[in-house]
Amino acid sequence: MTQSEKMKRKQRAKALRIGKRTLLSLLIWAGGLIMVFPFFWMLSASFKGMNSVFVFPIEWIPKEPTLRGYVLLFDGTVSFVTFFLNSVKVTVLALVGTFFSCTLAGYAYAKINFVGRNKFFLMKLMTTMLPALVTLLPTFIVYSRIGLVDSHMALWMPAAFGGAFGVFIMRQAFVGLPSDLMDASKIDGASHPRIYWSVAIPNVKPYIATLLFMYFIWTWNDYEKPLLYLRSERLFTMPFAVKYFADDQSQNYPAIMAANVCMLTPIIVLFFAAQKFFVASLVTSGIKS
Repeated sequence: MTQSEKMKRKQRAKALRIGKRTLLSLLIWAGGLIMVFPFFWMLSASFKGMNSVFVFPIEWIPKEPTLRGYVLLFDGTVSFVTFFLNSVKVTVLALVGTFFSCTLAGYAYAKINFVGRNKFFLMKLMTTMLPALVTLLPTFIVYSRIGLVDSHMALWMPAAFGGAFGVFIMRQAFVGLPSDLMDASKIDGASHPRIYWSVAIPNVKPYIATLLFMYFIWTWNDYEKPLLYLRSERLFTMPFAVKYFADDQSQNYPAIMAANVCMLTPIIVLFFAAQKFFVASLVTSGIKS
């Protein structure tokens, strides 16, 4: 094979690789556009009048934009600001509890040798095999007897005490820390609480960001617990309030879309804010067993 033939073969192989990457990129972009299409339609519809929501072809930029849908959110007996603040309260309390419970438990299971450590961890993981419907009624009975029905504590307390999945993520994160780093800290006189806070936590920030982001989505979007435990309208969180509002405004699609935009905006903002940490945790295989 001559030198020119080798060069031509390399050029063909390079062109083939570029073509495959270009095709893959186009497919990814097409898939991304398909997935964000409903959100763009929802955002556009929230600024339209009732008669122009289903106009075809779709008016992505309304010819006569209006804020009537958003104004209606604040004209009810309870403003959507109250619902939003309720969701913020429940989510913040759940995330603070999740952070301390999951990181402390994960550190203990990974770096502290105590009797029955692995057995306790396996028992913790075994709880993930129980369907949520199995524990729904017993949990409601317990909460009702201790007076947590129609209170926000029933919404944030389960997450604040550390879910098995969160403990598993943080244990895997702490297991990946070098033992030499822990031994060096102990030689310097650091106790386990000091090592946990000053050494371990700063080295697993991507995993913590992933943990909090996932639990934020689960708590913020939770519809089942508010439906089960809340009775007073002033205590409603955003998912339950949006459903309640949608039932009340069954034909007012711009207002319903406006309510959904208000509920989804914090999730989108937080995702872009924590995207760097989320990607870093996936790159370093933070959820591997």
